[in-house]
Amino acid sequence: MEIINNTLCISAQELTDGIMSLPTVQKMAQRGQVTQVRRACYGNCALYSVESLPIKYRAEVYRRHPDLQEKAESKPFVDRIEVDWRAVQHFADYTFDDGRYLPMDKQAELANNCAIMNAFRKLMEECNSHHIRQSKPRIKKGDFWRKAADALPRIAEKWPHSLPEHWQRLQSKFGEYVRMGYDCFITAKYRNTNALKVDDDVKESLLLQLIAHHNNLDNAQIAALYNLKAREEGWEEISNSTVAVWKEKYDLVTASGRLGETRFRNTKTMQVKRSRPTAPFLFWTLDGWDVELLYQATKTDKNGHSVTTYSNRMTVEVVLDPCNNYPIGFAIGTHETPELIKEALRNAALHSREITGEMLRANQIQCDHYAIKAMTSGYRVMADKLTPARVKNAKAKEVERYFIYLNKKYCQMMNNWSGFGVTTDPMKQPNSEALNLRRHSFPDEQGIREQISKIIELDRAVKIEQFREMLTHLPAERRLPLTKENYLLYFGEETGYRNAIEGQGLCPKLLGKTRAYDCFDIRFRQWASVRWRVKYDPDDLSEVLAVNDDGTLRFMLEEKYVQPMALADRKDGDSEQLQRVRDFNERLESHVENQLSIAYHKTEELLGEGDDNILKRLLIVDSRGQHKLPKAQMRLQQGVEDISAEPAVNEIPIAPKGIYEGKDDDYSIF
Repeated sequence: MEIINNTLCISAQELTDGIMSLPTVQKMAQRGQVTQVRRACYGNCALYSVESLPIKYRAEVYRRHPDLQEKAESKPFVDRIEVDWRAVQHFADYTFDDGRYLPMDKQAELANNCAIMNAFRKLMEECNSHHIRQSKPRIKKGDFWRKAADALPRIAEKWPHSLPEHWQRLQSKFGEYVRMGYDCFITAKYRNTNALKVDDDVKESLLLQLIAHHNNLDNAQIAALYNLKAREEGWEEISNSTVAVWKEKYDLVTASGRLGETRFRNTKTMQVKRSRPTAPFLFWTLDGWDVELLYQATKTDKNGHSVTTYSNRMTVEVVLDPCNNYPIGFAIGTHETPELIKEALRNAALHSREITGEMLRANQIQCDHYAIKAMTSGYRVMADKLTPARVKNAKAKEVERYFIYLNKKYCQMMNNWSGFGVTTDPMKQPNSEALNLRRHSFPDEQGIREQISKIIELDRAVKIEQFREMLTHLPAERRLPLTKENYLLYFGEETGYRNAIEGQGLCPKLLGKTRAYDCFDIRFRQWASVRWRVKYDPDDLSEVLAVNDDGTLRFMLEEKYVQPMALADRKDGDSEQLQRVRDFNERLESHVENQLSIAYHKTEELLGEGDDNILKRLLIVDSRGQHKLPKAQMRLQQGVEDISAEPAVNEIPIAPKGIYEGKDDDYSIF
């Protein structure tokens, strides 16, 4: 059996196998009573149309092959089905009121429904036009839809659909399709939800309020509370499954009430994806971490008894450079404090000098809001920009993930590891019984500090080569030096006392020894009455910073150079240092003379004119009780170039010679 040109054909061999004889077939073909579709030739047998056979022979063929009739009747429908691309696009773009799309498999199924209906319409129009040309009655709709319904199972093999298989219901659906178009196949099942027991705004608001309650009620509790009000108002009661549907539908709206603002932001809001810095010192982030390593500590209680505890943990403040998660700075303490953060930043500055040869600042620092007011000035010193992370937004800080890395890679390998956080699966925590047995082997406070320091130093050693290589990508304009003055101002230690300027300069007692410091800035000596706070670096006492009480004045002082008394003890560099002092003293004397000269010049007209100076005739002193000095000044002006005219802008008059006379010898300091 074959189908050729939409015609079901049977071979001569099959016909002569008990259905009819070969001469009968040939005679009927010659007379035109049977249609021969293909003539016999070499390799091919003769084929005859099954539909052209007399009814008694055709019935026998269908009796032997019961599925052939169904195939023959369904084939005209199947052959006319074509994809309706407009229907495909319509169902792909269709959305419901809540923003949902049709499922993908349902989109294909409904598009097939439209394609099949289009084929039915096309076949019906073709049959009617054929009968009209032959002046025969139109095809009966009942017969057509019966054949179409019978063909649907065969059609479904190639075109999966959801059309009704009863011919009357199929005919009715076709009428809906003609009137409504594609939307007739979108049933109310996709538009409504559970018969809409919650069918108005008041009911919906009550249900949402119960779902979003901060006690995070379960479905049964919510349904019971809702039904309590429903019985009072005469509403239809709901079930636990109805609450589950509404919970899923409005999960976004109710999440903040059920879970809290922090979890809502971490799980529901849009997150920002960021890339790591391309070079060191572009971005730093810092935070404190309670290290999951236990140590023992012995204290005396109020009764005088010695009590040892083994559940203590230290806190490490880490300054992290996320370019390769390099710990640029750290500090260890019992708990997080502004002083601990300050110590970690100080360590970062010193370590940057070890790596690059000079102390460098970061271009940007990210911190949390702990002690933000007290630490802002320190952050500003160590970075060009300060960008605090949002409160309770741990995802924004790369240093939080770095703590997890340290915990898993290093701490978990040690016998005094206390485990992960309290929310971790208990099956992943250490054996508490084994920890209790080993508690006497836990290190003390000094031991745990050394243990944590070794972890950080080991991690630095692993990453230092990559860090140095990435440092070559740091642009020159992004290389921000940290001045010694700013370093000492915010990270320097203090003696706790205030010092005044002496003959040798400023002489604070540092690390148990009195040291002398001085400044080659003339302005420092103008504030002789100020008592200075001295800030210093214990690792480098060559320079200190002098600051007044309110911080409005500050000067960098260098340690006093000690000159030998005996010429025989002189060494290289002594002469240069002595010359520095002489040059400074000359500038100081010149500065004093210039200031006095300017003052005398501006008050000359007030004190007298020309030779008739009142000071020559009367012994009148000034507010300081001086008479000879102003009088001598007038005398010294004689013979000098007339300076009665006002000096030019920015021009300092030359001080007259004679106020300081004599020449310094090799050991004259001032």
